[in-house]
Amino acid sequence: MKKETKKSRFNFEELKAGATSPDRQMRKNIFIEYFERFQEFPSYLFDNERAIDSRLSETIHDLSADRDLDENLHKGIKMLLARLPSLDVIPENS
Repeated sequence: MKKETKKSRFNFEELKAGATSPDRQMRKNIFIEYFERFQEFPSYLFDNERAIDSRLSETIHDLSADRDLDENLHKGIKMLLARLPSLDVIPENS
């Protein structure tokens, strides 16, 4: 009998710390992990009301540029971009 791998328990504080980290690779990894679990990206962790947060913009760029990601993740990026207010970026220190 094949044993199923149990998903680790969701920890919002760890998610927020990783997804908003200054480390681009960490953010990218957290976004991929979150998408694989929930089929969406955690853009709600950023203030995107006036424009896209600079860290979120960098992460979207990094994900979009990664040709090794599966098609589902690339579709998720397109869906994320469609629901964000604009392509203007809020500087990190504003």
